[in-house]
Amino acid sequence: MKTKLKFMFMASVFLGIVIFAAIAADNSDSLNEFDDADTFDESMFEDDTGFSSFSDGTDSFSEDSGSTGGFSSFFSTTDSSLTFNGQALMEARAYIDQDDTDSQDSPTLVNPDLTLTATYNSSSTELEAKLNFSKDSIQTYNEDVIEEFTARAYLGNWIIEGGKMKIVWGKGLKLHAIDNFNATDYTNFLIPEYIDRRLAEPMLRAAYNSPSGWRMEAIYTPTMTGERYADKGVWVPGEISSLEKIVKAKALAATGTGSAENPGFAQKLAAASSLSSDSLYPDTKKLKYGQAGIRFTGTFGGFDWGLSYYYGRNKKISAYVPKISAYIQDYVTNGGSSNLDSGLEYDRMQTFGIEGAKTFGAVNTRFEIAYNLTDDISGDDPEVRNNSITWVPGFDVPLPIHNMTLNVQELGTVILKSSKIKDNKGKITPGMNYDVDADSDDCYTNNKIAVAISDSFLHEKLLVDCTTIYGIERKDLAIMPKITGIIKTDIELYVQGLYIWCQDKDSEFYAWKNNSFAQIGIKYTF
Repeated sequence: MKTKLKFMFMASVFLGIVIFAAIAADNSDSLNEFDDADTFDESMFEDDTGFSSFSDGTDSFSEDSGSTGGFSSFFSTTDSSLTFNGQALMEARAYIDQDDTDSQDSPTLVNPDLTLTATYNSSSTELEAKLNFSKDSIQTYNEDVIEEFTARAYLGNWIIEGGKMKIVWGKGLKLHAIDNFNATDYTNFLIPEYIDRRLAEPMLRAAYNSPSGWRMEAIYTPTMTGERYADKGVWVPGEISSLEKIVKAKALAATGTGSAENPGFAQKLAAASSLSSDSLYPDTKKLKYGQAGIRFTGTFGGFDWGLSYYYGRNKKISAYVPKISAYIQDYVTNGGSSNLDSGLEYDRMQTFGIEGAKTFGAVNTRFEIAYNLTDDISGDDPEVRNNSITWVPGFDVPLPIHNMTLNVQELGTVILKSSKIKDNKGKITPGMNYDVDADSDDCYTNNKIAVAISDSFLHEKLLVDCTTIYGIERKDLAIMPKITGIIKTDIELYVQGLYIWCQDKDSEFYAWKNNSFAQIGIKYTF
């Protein structure tokens, strides 16, 4: 009941903000105040440090976002215009570190991708639709064909928008601690840009830009999407593979003994055969999985600051094996149905965030800190993740070498009350710890350093950058170099690679230890 009341309260707050905005806009002296670029600038929500290889690339509030040329004057009128733009790319990737093949027989992937964006602008409204056509969106994730769709109204000091959207909160660059509304797509590891890896969510947003310099935005989503992982191919995470093996093994064991002629046994066998780990995931297209949040940002004494509150769910699934076992046993015994808890759930979570950015000479500094509050405040509930603290400090600076720029960030997490997690070991099965937070090495911190170096040559026609990620506790290493040649203004050719190294089976990237690859691509922007 308390959870429902909290959710209804957040939804009511958002609805009240929207109504207040409409009333305020009706009394506004000018509906076109945002036509002046100085009144509302997208950089108020996403800092641009000039380090392009680490920028998010999001442009949610820019009035001319998506208008990059091509058909920019098509269907133009005095008060409104319809514009089209997009990009087409083709990539060929060879995995060159597979143990069971030589270099000439390496698995090779060819990936064509087409993105089209249409934007309609009037004097105080905007409509934008982004369509994506790729192998994944057409064959596997059909909902991704409509990648984003946003209707936006400029109402004096207010902006109200809704649709299928991607929103970025926080001052970090590609790494965030307080950006919770959109889940991440890991089916292609970390290769796509941060904003391209995010999964758009149906949502409503209201934003207010105060004349005194501070800003407020409130967001509500009726549903949510969990993190997306590959279920086949080279990018299947170790946890997903292990879960699938557990489900299959326990389903087979639950059938017992018998013969195919036995109707009861045949029914159990059919139920066991139809069961997979995907069958256990909860349906998040329900109101109880809705999300809400509010964020305040501003500038004081040259310091950019932000405070935020998020109420929703952890996008990473929690798997509690004892309940999974009970569910499978009941499901198979009943021949394909069960009223028990499946053992998989996205934990409810509240995040209290602080962010800031400050420039010291040529050095741009930034940070994010988040306190993640779950329903397991005491830390002793093995089915729910413990509270945690996450942080992202970083800086970027131009180097005194050619046109080089350096960006360094550190992403860290500590799980609180870890001693309670250790206490759950052996309570059900000797030597086993089924706590959803349990770590085989009892390591409850996770710190990664991300370093990016970029340079440009030939009057910025040749771009070189390299991103390196290193996991301190688990000794993971990923190096991602890229060379881009600007053939023409709208055509670029690039060569890209990934090298992964892991120390042992406890490394976070262990399931992908043989996934180093090299790829070449061409992209046409119009």
